[in-house]
This record gives sequence, C-alpha cells and structure tokens, in this order.
Amino acid sequence: MPLRLADPPAPSADALYRQYARYVARLAFRLVGRDGDVDDLVQDVFLAATTAKVTSANEHELKGWLSTVTVRLASKRLRRRRLARFFGFDDAPDERLLSPGASPEMVTLVAQLYRRLDSLPTAERLAWTLRHVENEPLEEVARVCGCSLATAKRRIAAVQAALTETDHEA
Repeated sequence: MPLRLADPPAPSADALYRQYARYVARLAFRLVGRDGDVDDLVQDVFLAATTAKVTSANEHELKGWLSTVTVRLASKRLRRRRLARFFGFDDAPDERLLSPGASPEMVTLVAQLYRRLDSLPTAERLAWTLRHVENEPLEEVARVCGCSLATAKRRIAAVQAALTETDHEA
C-alpha cells in the first residue's frame, strides 16, 4: 500500500479572514470605488465563506473562490447603487482610490474615471476593472465574471470604447 500524505487541514473562518481580508478589501474597493461600501462587502464575502463552509486548503483555490464571491457581491452593490442614483440618492466616488502621495491631478483623473465607470453597465465595468485595474489575465476575468472568454473580451472592449469616446468628446 503506497504511503499517502494527508491533505492539510482547511483554514478556520478566523484564519481565512486574517489571511485574505486585505486582498478582498482591496479588490472590493477597486471594484466599487467607494470606501463606505467596502467593510460591508468584506463582511458579506466572509459570511458567505463561513456559510458555504469553504474547506479547500489550496491557496489558489481559496483566493479564486473569494475573488469570485467578491465580484458577484460587488455586482449586486453596484446595481443597487445605480438604482439609488436613478432616484437621486447616490454620492460621489471615493477619492482615496490612490495612495496618499498622489498628486491632485491624479486624484481628479481617477475620480473622473470612476464617475465614467458608474455610468456603464455593471458587468462591463467589473470585467474592465479586473483587467485594467487589477491586471488580471483575460482567462481569470472570464472565470471570475462567470462568462466566456469572448464575452469578457467584448465587455472590456465596450468599456474601452466608451472611455475613448468620452475622451474625444472632452
């Protein structure tokens, strides 16, 4: 009988949170563009992890699962925000998306970018943000967004075209 090593134990909810909370918070902040939404989103992601009883000890699988859940919950939050904006209850993007040493011009450009992204369809915005802000490979963007590679490319291209069109109008 061959000797088989036991799988490493799955991390506890507390250990999972300690190890991945910063990653989830950074991703959530960049996806939703508002600091006020991040804490609730992070809590919802780890509540989902606890509820789903995530058991994988593989870091790549855990991170992938957490990023997928983060994107899905961010999508819901962005859709709710769009509805609130329709009724006039929305606030401006958070200007803390950059490091504290960012120039005022850069802060203004990033705030303008997120205002433009707020006007675009949620699925397209998320795909573009994952690709161009998070620098995720196209295959990972498609996986996390739950779409085909062709659809992910189409969504990213649509946002790029909208941003380019807006630049030409300005």
